[in-house]
Amino acid sequence: MVTADYLKQAHRILDAAASETEALETAAGLIADAYADGHTVYVFGCTHSAILAEDVFYRAATPAFWRPLWGPGMSIATTPGFLTSAVEHNEAVGKAVIECSQLKKDDVLVLISTSGKNGAPVAVAEAALKRGARLIVISSAAYRDQKGDHSSIPNLWSLSDRAVMIDNHVPCGDASITAGNCPMGPLSTIVGSFIMHTLSALAVEKIAAKGLVPPVFLSSNAPGGREHNEKLLARPEIRNAFLLP
Repeated sequence: MVTADYLKQAHRILDAAASETEALETAAGLIADAYADGHTVYVFGCTHSAILAEDVFYRAATPAFWRPLWGPGMSIATTPGFLTSAVEHNEAVGKAVIECSQLKKDDVLVLISTSGKNGAPVAVAEAALKRGARLIVISSAAYRDQKGDHSSIPNLWSLSDRAVMIDNHVPCGDASITAGNCPMGPLSTIVGSFIMHTLSALAVEKIAAKGLVPPVFLSSNAPGGREHNEKLLARPEIRNAFLLP
C-alpha cells in the first residue's frame, strides 16, 4: 500500500509540474537566449535543493552550460545537517554567494527553493536581481502566503513581477503519504529533478532551433561518449567554466 500510494503521489505531482507549460517554455527561452548571446546560466539551491543543482552539473544527457553556485555550508553531503539549516536561514551568507560570484547583467539564475522563504535563497535572488540577472524560481505556491526570515522580502513569490515562477506543486511540509502514522514520502527532489531536466531539454531544443550545436554531455560509458565529451571540453568557454588548464 505504501509503495502504491507513494507512486500515485509521484505521478500526480509530475503531471502537475508538466502542466506549467507556459512558465517552462518562458524559462527555457531565457536560458537559450542567454547561451546564444554568450551569457552564463547559473543554478542555486540550499541543502536538499542543492541536490538539484548537482543533478544537472557535468552529467551525461545534460547540457554543459549549467554553472552551480555553491554556497558555504549549504550542501547536506559536506556539512552537518543542523548546520545546513542554520546557514540556509542566514541572509548575509546568501548575499555573499552573489557578491563572491561572477554573475553579471543578463546572465540567468535558476533558483530552487521549495518553501521559498528562507533568508539565504531570498537574499541570493535579491542580489542577483540587483546585478541585472534574469531570474527563474522553482518553488511551491503552497508557501505563497507565508513569511520567512529575510529582513524585507516575505518570500520568493513576492518577486514574481521580476522573475519567471515555476510552481513545483509540492505540498507544505513536503510529505505526500502516511506510513506508521508518520507523514512521509517527500516529493520535492522527484519533481525538482523533472523540472530541471525538462528545462535543460527545452533549452537545448531552442538552442538547436537557432542553428547552434547544443553543448550536451554524453555518458563516457557509452560508445563514443568519451570522445564526444573530450571534444566538448576542448572548447575554450567550457574549459574555463570547468577550471581546466
